[in-house]
Amino acid sequence: MKKLFVMALVLSMGLVFTFTSCGGKKIGGNVQGETFKNESWVDDNTYRLAAAGVANSKLKNKVARRESAKRAAILNAQYQVLEKFKGSKIEGAAGMSDFENTGIAIAQEIQGVVKGGSVMSATYDEEDNCEIIYEVKAKGLKNKVAHADWQ
Repeated sequence: MKKLFVMALVLSMGLVFTFTSCGGKKIGGNVQGETFKNESWVDDNTYRLAAAGVANSKLKNKVARRESAKRAAILNAQYQVLEKFKGSKIEGAAGMSDFENTGIAIAQEIQGVVKGGSVMSATYDEEDNCEIIYEVKAKGLKNKVAHADWQ
């Protein structure tokens, strides 16, 4: 009987912990003043996506926290764009046997274009976390990504 009571207590505490630990405020999807998909092609030359960044918890100054969060959001956006473009390019190059080398070559080819992207808007929550809209532009970008003819 005592084992059954202890087991029931452990299970109930586990359920309480599970439901309360995941209940925090989430960031992302809250760019103010815009209705926007997380990622999309605007036209054949422009790709946009939303990305979030979290402020460095060691910083106390509000301006420094916001700048830290914005830098994190930009790095997150650049990573997401690279992954999206790399995936598109690899899908278009079906039959490539050396996936890892292909991935490295793709990242090197488009890295400059992605890093040259710009922040269209940035919003912050009460904890100074940042969400941005990041835009990458290049002439014929969609075609280049699809056909892998970066020059």
